[in-house]
Amino acid sequence: MQMKIYIKKLKFIPVVFGLTAILFGACTEDIYPSFDSTTTRLVVDGSITTDTTEQQVTLLKSGDPLNRNPLLYVSNAIVSITDGTDTYNLTEDSVKKGVYKTKPNVFGKIGKKYTLNISNVDINNDGVFENYSASDSIKEINPIDSFKIVYQVNGPQDKGWLVLLYSRDIGGRNFYAIKIKKNDVLITDSLKEISISPNTGFEGRYYTGLSVYALSDSKRDERLKIGDKITMELEGITEEYFNFIDGSKQESQPKIPIFSGPSANVLTNIKSTNNAVGFFAAYSIQRKSLIYK
Repeated sequence: MQMKIYIKKLKFIPVVFGLTAILFGACTEDIYPSFDSTTTRLVVDGSITTDTTEQQVTLLKSGDPLNRNPLLYVSNAIVSITDGTDTYNLTEDSVKKGVYKTKPNVFGKIGKKYTLNISNVDINNDGVFENYSASDSIKEINPIDSFKIVYQVNGPQDKGWLVLLYSRDIGGRNFYAIKIKKNDVLITDSLKEISISPNTGFEGRYYTGLSVYALSDSKRDERLKIGDKITMELEGITEEYFNFIDGSKQESQPKIPIFSGPSANVLTNIKSTNNAVGFFAAYSIQRKSLIYK
């Protein structure tokens, strides 16, 4: 694939005043650089939580950097999750190819380590099946006493609602993810919208109206009206998953200043005989809801 890039050639006329030069004119010239494809990778997005539900793992195959080939779902894989004692086999969804689910009565337990195993896939199309695995542990969750919604105006283009948490930290080193639902519809439906935080400075202390999320008045799906049901979901995550979400957020944002370091793949917990990206997470969940008044 060729991309037309215009590079401006500057013409300078020297002047007798020292090394000063005056910009006189400019022209453009077409160049056609070529870009090679990158390594094809398995993309893993999966989790097991303390919710009793169909635990889900999505498998995709990455395309190239210029998006000439879209992400492709990986079908017919053998996928399982185990805690070392019990093993849960996942079945591919008959409609959503590449999406693998457990039976609906499966749930994770606090304190246990869970391992995802993937086989019967040939991502690089060399005729040899590859094996992939990833492990994560379910941490104890911090209980939610209550939360409040407060409207705040900082300026004409900066106004919205703050979600304030009231809870006592369980102590020790902990990491949390916060998700928000409005009328049972998830607002935080992408990694960049999930709020994450360590409990640094709050170990064993009480959160008295700590601001944990902000809903913007300028976003239609976040705008609140009287009678809306708001649900806060607090998740106890590992430091590794915290770093993955944090890294994903940083890499998805513009590089500021302009000469910041180049983008890089976010660290993953997927171990493989081939290249893989993504994360398999295990975490605990607690929820609380209120009606906005």
